[in-house]
Amino acid sequence: MSHLYLEVFSLCGNVVQVPVNTAICLFNLMYLETPKNINLNFILTKRQENFLNVDTSCLQYKLLSEEELESFILNCCFPIFVPSDKSCCIAGLCAVLRQVIKHSEKKWKHLLGFREACLFACAEVSLWTKYCEVDVVVTAQELLSDQSSCIRIPRIPENIVRFEEHLGQPVRVHNIGKIIEKNQENSIEHRFAEGWKLSLADLIIFPCLRIFIQFMGSDELSQYIPLTIQWYKRMCDQQNILNSLNIIYDLKNKLSSPLNVTYIIPTVPKQSLYKSDPKRYRPRSKIFTRQEDVESVLSIVEGLDTSINYDSKPFGFEVTFNWNNTPEDIKPDVPKSRLDRKCQQLENLCKAVIKIAKIGDIIVDFCCGSGHLGILLAYYLPHCQIVLLDNKEESLARGIKKVKQLGLNNVSLIQCNLNYFKGHFQIGVSLHACGTASDLVLHCCLLQNAAFVVCPCCYGSLQNNHILSYPRSQTLKESLLDTHSYLVLGHCADQTHKNIYSKSEQGEKCMAIVDIDRCLKAKEEGYKISLAKLIPSTCSPKNNLLVGIPGF
Repeated sequence: MSHLYLEVFSLCGNVVQVPVNTAICLFNLMYLETPKNINLNFILTKRQENFLNVDTSCLQYKLLSEEELESFILNCCFPIFVPSDKSCCIAGLCAVLRQVIKHSEKKWKHLLGFREACLFACAEVSLWTKYCEVDVVVTAQELLSDQSSCIRIPRIPENIVRFEEHLGQPVRVHNIGKIIEKNQENSIEHRFAEGWKLSLADLIIFPCLRIFIQFMGSDELSQYIPLTIQWYKRMCDQQNILNSLNIIYDLKNKLSSPLNVTYIIPTVPKQSLYKSDPKRYRPRSKIFTRQEDVESVLSIVEGLDTSINYDSKPFGFEVTFNWNNTPEDIKPDVPKSRLDRKCQQLENLCKAVIKIAKIGDIIVDFCCGSGHLGILLAYYLPHCQIVLLDNKEESLARGIKKVKQLGLNNVSLIQCNLNYFKGHFQIGVSLHACGTASDLVLHCCLLQNAAFVVCPCCYGSLQNNHILSYPRSQTLKESLLDTHSYLVLGHCADQTHKNIYSKSEQGEKCMAIVDIDRCLKAKEEGYKISLAKLIPSTCSPKNNLLVGIPGF
């Protein structure tokens, strides 16, 4: 049996106080007719948050305390899903509900959409996933507060207006010709959140918007957000939706005179939530290729006293390491043309970790992909516990298969976004985590006061997000370098492919500045820093190795 772990705040008879995430999960469980092969576990926590009351009389569940949970489950934020073989731990609202659907009857698979890709991408890179997993949930939590400004001053929350604009945009569909032919129309009606079919996205958004609509009244709102109210009523027309709603207690209208209210409507971009974040800078935009802008940014940075220089050798280079003594099954499973360079990259990071690690340390391989680095570390450091962490189902599935095949008993696997991992660890590692992910890894390590061994990648895809912003260090923040200029550096840092290209030297400079900024951030937090090139430097164009040890 698989296990679903949901957070609850209190329990009195059949009435349970739960956070919004838990209410969404329970609503989905009811919609899926409570899958028989999933054990439901309520975890009683002491966390304080706005809550909903749910009726558990129709549910079978087990009530547990956090102390009763296995340690690898405690590493993550709720909700959490653990498959029957306990091969991994899955966290995050969208990822968990995707698994719940996959472990339900086949008739529900359509909720995952075309190629089962509904909410597949993580919130850091997908505006749509972020909306469903973060934005609309936060709005619901704020509405549950008696102090909500949307209640005191009748104002339609920005995230609900964004959804209204989303519903007004052209539908994103696959094989549109076939769909039009079936419908015998020239246009497709935007009936649901992802188009003309109900999906998991609707089942996440619906309980959140229901809070607002119950507080304010749908009739009063229809003139302000007509498409959203039409969608809401369309959802309520389905008997399965109404049956599922019985689990969540109704909320009272909070407006004393709803008929006489004039709502304030915030201005939002008129675009689909499938689109890229409008605040994100476009690496392909012409502004990023203007040489005078690049030179202007470089002149600002080159005048700074950063106190960070490249070391002549990477940290741990003196550690003995021999691939001939490594079992074939431990070596990376990549095409022969890439094998030598991949092994060289792994060796550099592995040596650095071996030099730092102590018996009993927990080492997290962030953005692990198939787990090449983490599996190698698990073999060479049998007295350390290795955690493989990635948010991609397919990549982690290969890692799970490899760990089982090798019989490694010091490895655990977690599928979640970086910010949903809350476990304690001593060393964080990542090899070529894409763009902002490298900074999220460093952010996690600094929060835990853990050592880090990081080789970044994809500098051109850096962007501010709901967790961090650029520049990273106080030194660069206090310079004349703004976020736009910083991302110019990131774009140019990707021009390091070969020395034969005229801009490779400039690209190296920009890459160095971005990584020096990262090192400065760690140094400001009391870390001893090493910045060096991998050996040989030709093993990858993204060949900077950042090592930080806390306590200095």
